[in-house]
Amino acid sequence: MARPSRRLAAGTLVLALPLAAAAGCGTEKKRTIKAEFAAASTNLQDARAAAFTLRFNDPNGTVAKLASQDGSTPPELMTSLLKGSITYVVDPASDKRLKDLQNAAGTPGATLSEQLKDVNFAFIVRDDRSALGELRVVGGVLYAHVDLTAIGRLAAAGGVDDFDATLDEAAASGPPELGTALADVRAGKWIKLDLSKYIEQFKELADELTPGLGGAAGDTPDAAALSDLGKRLFGAVKPYVTVTDANDSSADRVLDVKVQARPALKAALKILQTTKSLPFAEALVDVDPTVIDDNVLDGPATGTITLKSGHLSQFTVDIESIRKLAKDPGKDSVAGAEVIVDIDDRADEVTVPDNVSSFDVGALLDQLLQGFSEGVGAGVSAGSFSG
Repeated sequence: MARPSRRLAAGTLVLALPLAAAAGCGTEKKRTIKAEFAAASTNLQDARAAAFTLRFNDPNGTVAKLASQDGSTPPELMTSLLKGSITYVVDPASDKRLKDLQNAAGTPGATLSEQLKDVNFAFIVRDDRSALGELRVVGGVLYAHVDLTAIGRLAAAGGVDDFDATLDEAAASGPPELGTALADVRAGKWIKLDLSKYIEQFKELADELTPGLGGAAGDTPDAAALSDLGKRLFGAVKPYVTVTDANDSSADRVLDVKVQARPALKAALKILQTTKSLPFAEALVDVDPTVIDDNVLDGPATGTITLKSGHLSQFTVDIESIRKLAKDPGKDSVAGAEVIVDIDDRADEVTVPDNVSSFDVGALLDQLLQGFSEGVGAGVSAGSFSG
């Protein structure tokens, strides 16, 4: 199953830029659609918080069947996971702050932990029945909630005989505090950790373990450079995107999107190869565009964009259209299966949860970090005096 899954995972990226470019493509109702995209953009920017949920739609069970055909994963477990989802919730100000931090454009003179004080976001992971876990960052504090009953159900489906006993054994073999933490998690409590102290320590530790990994100062493209790159990619891909207004309804407008994958990929590759400031630019310089011809058939990848009364509602990517673009697509159809991103610009804000445990995660983490640092220091010293 390794080859088909790699093709599907890589193939879904084909529509990422074109779906964004579709907003600027003309249709018979161009003015109306442009107005709706403008309204959708405004609604996202003005939202108290927005939720983005990534999920699969596999109505015929074909993806689950292919994914479990080698016998390594029970079909019922694969089905539960594929019918689940991952949701990211963030407010516009936090989203901007995170992008600034990623692009090295944060507040001058402020530490990373200080800048995270203004950031609130959450990740929720679900299977087909319930939420398995949630992580929230609110004002620089990390909150974690895990449903051990739901995870135990999945573990049993995967062949684990006694999940609870395994947890008890792991807690008993560690510091006594782990038993307290496990009891609180089982009771449904949230565990919290103030990141302000530890995020700088982790950064310093990463710098020590991987010196020079980030490259020389100034190598990271800033926000303006990345914005320019996005515009150039948008312009390069746009000619190969066609959009059809499927139902001409402002209340529930569905846009059918077709991307001529081969020329779109070539155009994007050319832009990336000429952007020297990218960290991975050197790896792309020698990539021959004919590799795309050798691996991608000439044809469309398809998907949809849904807008509801000026609100961006959904992106979809047709997995079967991606599979058919491969030179060696195999014989197993995944017709009907889709990758879906649901957007809700009226989501609840990320806030501090109720029922938070008093367990001191920081004290336990201090012990672990001290032990790890001592171990690393001993290893470095031993290496320094070895022949």
